[in-house]
Amino acid sequence: MPLVDGNEEPIDYGLSKALESTLKKDSNGHLFDSSGNHLMLWKAIEFESWWIHFEKIIAVPMGRKLVNAATDEEEYHLLTNAQYDVSGFFKKSRKRDLISERWLQYGWGELNFKDNTITRPTLAPFSVGVALAALEYCRKSRFKVSWNQPNSTLINLNLEEESRNISPSKQVATFSWTKSCQDNYFTLSPVGNFQVVRKNGGWDFEGERMVFIPGNIITRLLFSTRSRSLNIPDELVQSVIFEGIDEAEKSTFLCTALAMANVIEQSERPVYILSDSEWIDKCQHLLGRFGFVCPNDVNSIDDSGSIEFSFNHSPTLPFSVGALMALWQRACGRSAKLSVAFDDKQCIVQVSSKLKYN
Repeated sequence: MPLVDGNEEPIDYGLSKALESTLKKDSNGHLFDSSGNHLMLWKAIEFESWWIHFEKIIAVPMGRKLVNAATDEEEYHLLTNAQYDVSGFFKKSRKRDLISERWLQYGWGELNFKDNTITRPTLAPFSVGVALAALEYCRKSRFKVSWNQPNSTLINLNLEEESRNISPSKQVATFSWTKSCQDNYFTLSPVGNFQVVRKNGGWDFEGERMVFIPGNIITRLLFSTRSRSLNIPDELVQSVIFEGIDEAEKSTFLCTALAMANVIEQSERPVYILSDSEWIDKCQHLLGRFGFVCPNDVNSIDDSGSIEFSFNHSPTLPFSVGALMALWQRACGRSAKLSVAFDDKQCIVQVSSKLKYN
């Protein structure tokens, strides 16, 4: 999985090897950490773009929800993974070293434990959430957090010790598209050659900063969107038909997918598709390399470009469906309508033209 052309900038081989030893992949397009948790690899600027579209569609501020989701999932990860169970001499410094290493590998910026600042952060609510979990882990105390961001490269955290007894974070709950994920996982394999350029508190790909986002953070966030009314035209709502999930989950899937579609639409990715098999290759290149689930089967429905994709369940499924909607529109030059049908282990997505053509 080579990411950077080493002829342009020097490869950080130490960081590259650390990523290669940490990450695994499957043939479905997923990336996993060493504990088997889903990871999504984003261009930092596109993750921020997804967030802006997501908040616009939800039509209420969601920053504090993302802080809470990131804190809860990061706390759960730190509590349930043996490598973070540190004891003995110098345990405080060893804990800080573990956190600093994790932040570097995941591209989250740099957390300064002495003055409670984040330099070169990614999206502020995300960075604040994972930072709070890290500080509570290192100091073995609970804190209330607020923050200010004087510029794009610095976040100042304001911590107030929490007097309440707050229970440890629990395992993430499930959606219809995540319940059967364990049954769909294929044999994991190494990610291969993962060469990166270290820069800006993390590392770059094709000259752009990258960031890993744990899938369970997004899943926790999305539970706060169930049954919400969305700020989208009725015509757009009616262009996506769901089967096999309850009403509460439809808004969650839709807002996630449409925000992702907006990200793809604003990008400059060229999309040329001449056959069904090319959809698989295109998805592997644009989605699978970055941890988003890819279709395992693609079939034409008719001669007008309508097509059917078969997916296994995945926490990244709403993102992939939204991306495919935008990619189809770019490839075919027409507005799309979707049919998204779930059964126990699969999701069948049909994409066709919203308008009839003779």
